[in-house]
Parts: sequence; C-alpha cells; structure tokens
Amino acid sequence: MLYSEIKERENRFFLSLKIAIPFVFFLIFIFFLLTTKINIRSLLENNIIPFLIIFFIYIYYILYQIYMGFKTSVIDNMTKAFSREYMIKIINTILKKENLLLVGFKIKNIIDINERYGFKKTDIILEKFVHKLNDFLVLNGFKNIAIGHVTGGNFIFLIKCDEKQINHIMNQFINNIEKNQIDNIFLKLVFSYVYSNSEDNAEDLLTSLFENIKLDGINRRKKRRLNIKVNEFEKLVVDLIDKKEFEFRFQPILNYENNKIEIYEVLIRLNSKKYGKILQNQFISVINRIGYEIIYDEILIEKLFKIYLDSKSNVKLSINLSSYSIRNNEFINKIKKLAKQNGINPQNFIFEISGNNNLNDIIRLKENIDILRKLGFLIAIDNFGADNTSFKYIKNLNIDIIKFDIEYSKKKDEKLQNILQASVDMFKKLKIKTVIKFVENDNSFNNFKSLGIDFVQGYVVGKPVTKIK
Repeated sequence: MLYSEIKERENRFFLSLKIAIPFVFFLIFIFFLLTTKINIRSLLENNIIPFLIIFFIYIYYILYQIYMGFKTSVIDNMTKAFSREYMIKIINTILKKENLLLVGFKIKNIIDINERYGFKKTDIILEKFVHKLNDFLVLNGFKNIAIGHVTGGNFIFLIKCDEKQINHIMNQFINNIEKNQIDNIFLKLVFSYVYSNSEDNAEDLLTSLFENIKLDGINRRKKRRLNIKVNEFEKLVVDLIDKKEFEFRFQPILNYENNKIEIYEVLIRLNSKKYGKILQNQFISVINRIGYEIIYDEILIEKLFKIYLDSKSNVKLSINLSSYSIRNNEFINKIKKLAKQNGINPQNFIFEISGNNNLNDIIRLKENIDILRKLGFLIAIDNFGADNTSFKYIKNLNIDIIKFDIEYSKKKDEKLQNILQASVDMFKKLKIKTVIKFVENDNSFNNFKSLGIDFVQGYVVGKPVTKIK
C-alpha cells in the first residue's frame, strides 16, 4: 500500500471520530436521562425547540464533516498518489525544518499514450507507475516516501539522500521502466531534482524543479537559471529587459550555392552587473511563464532595427520570436510601425518560430504570418523534425525557410540521413529554403551540400561575431 493511501485511511478514521464523538455524548445523555428520575416526557415538552435546534445542528455538523472530508482528501483519485495541494502543504512544512531533495519525474510521451490508448488506460498506467516507483524506493531502503501527482505525467517526491545516490537510483528506475514497460506500453521518462531549502515556498520550488525537467535533466547546472531564487530571478530578468541590457552575437549562415554569408542568426544574452551574462536558454522560460513574450519581442525588434541600420549591411538577420507574439494583432501593428519609422526593408529580416511547440490558434497564427510575408518579412521554422508538430506547421502555414533540428547534423545515422534527403527534396518542390545547423567539420559540410541543402550554419562557417559584416 502506498504511503499516500495510508495517510488517506488515517484521514478517514479521524473524520469518523469527529462525526462519532458528538453522537457518543448524545447516547451518554440519553442513558443519563433513562437512569435518573427525570420525567423525560415533561422535559421534551418543555424544551422541544432547544432539542430540535440541537438535533438540526448535529445533522448539519455531520454533513459538513463529510463534505470537508471529501474536500480535504490527501490523495489524487486518479493515481492514488498524494494530491498536488497536499504535497505543497508538506513541502511548505519542511522548508524551514530540514533540507531534503525534491525529485520530479516527467512522462514525456503521456500525451501520445492518452491519444492512442484513451484516458481510462492512461489513468491505469499512471497509477501503476506510482506503485512501481514506490516499490522501487522501498527496495532501495526508502519507506513511507511522499509521492505526489502534480499534473498529467508529472510526479514529485521528497527524499533524504545525496545527489550521487539519487542519480544512481533514478537512472536504475528509468532503465527498469523503459526496459520492462507497463502493460506493454513504453514510457519515456526524465527526472531532475532541487534541494528543498533553495526557495522560500513550495510554488517557487516546483517552478525551479520543472525548469530543470524541461531541460531533460541534461547538464542541469550548466543550462538552468542562475543560482538565485525564482522570484528574484524573475525580477532580475524583467528589470534587464526593461532597461534593454542586451548583448547580441551574430551567427553567420552560408549560402552553399555562392559560398557567401547571406544570413546572420541573432543570439541574445542579458547583461547583469552582478551575475554577468545570462544566456537565452536561461531566461526564456521566465519570459514565457510570466507572460512577458510580447514586451520582450517588441523591445528586441526595436533594438535590432537600429543596430541593423547602423551597420549599413545588406545581409539578412534571423530572429527567434514567440508564436504567442506573432498571434497578437497589436504586436504585428507594432512591427509594421517600427519598420516604417526606421526605413527597414522587411526582406532583410527572418522571423523564426520554434518547430517543437504545439500549435495554438492556428487560424490567427496563419493570418498574421501571411500579413508579415505580404509586408516582405520572411518566416522560418526552427528545430524542424524534433517532433511531430513540425509537419503541422508545414501543412497549415506558409513558410519560407526550414532550419533542421540539431539531431540531423549531430547524429551519424543512415536512417536520419535518408529522412533528411527526402525532406530536402520535398521542400525544393514546395519552394522552401533549407538550413542545416551545428556543422563543425569539412566532411559534414560537404555531405550536407551533396544533399542539396541551401544554407549551412556552424563553426565550420564561423563562430558568432559581435558585429554584422
């Protein structure tokens, strides 16, 4: 039995006691009346109203306790793990008392499982996953571990051990689950962890944890945000953006056909006097979480327009924008206004949208992309082929440029090469230009050229520079 189920049983027991205690006193009172010489009939006739009031109060008390019992359930009915609300309560309780590891798991393919097998089967898989995790922890000497269900395929638990030990245990668990599966269904798992004393409250601690999980638990210390608390980091990022404390690097992109640099991808950092350079992959999650995408993108575009004019260059700049910004009509009007005010040629700017984000409000996105393209701006899809959402973009949107996911340039895999070749051929028919990224040697450079790719980007072409040439 899960620790959460044991706690829920305790809750139900105490609820029963709360309901029963007044009834016991009522029985004692009746017994007292029956064993004394008090005239019960006379007592009732003279005090009928107080008795009725007490009776209805007791009935209300019982119903209220039952209602509160359901409302204050400590477990998640779907998975039988602790509920998110109860886990937050536990975390807030231990924050100031002891330093534990808060470990988080994400079932990355939970949406695919739900779509393929249905929600009933998914619920069964999630419940079995919790039991397997609990059994594995018990097997490794950790009993009564509070495992909580946060949302979807996201789970957390608190444990007292060091980082080396938890890494070993969790990697063993992941290998076991991925090898043996659950009901013959493959689960793609990733985990991460934070120390419970690293934040002031449970909500910020969960935010910090799931930022790590979003990075797939790889190179956590290098890639995650700075080692400051979540709320402080949010304030820092907003302050630096408002003050336009940007530092730009420009990654050259070569045209295979004429062997010339025709595009620069814009790489962005925030400059902090206290913390130094803050990379884009460190602060972008904050922007998304607090709904600052449009403000950030507007400031970014305005700054880059001025830099481009000062450079007097005729190359193209490629900038990654949020699809949320592009769906916003006011943002589109702002770009039009800025371009007109600065005398910008829109054909020299490429707006990139990440190809591994789920499509939302596709109609509005398509309409605004078409407006931008009509003005002369070019639209690119970045990280193409990272997952199945990429083809939804191609099917639904009018695109000018495709930038393939890093996997196609990093992995030496014949199957991937064949997929890449077929994709390049398809895009040529669609009159969409293609870019391969992270190319670092001459052999790869020549190989991708032979596939018919239009542009190449990476150290083999050149490192990021501080000025547009």
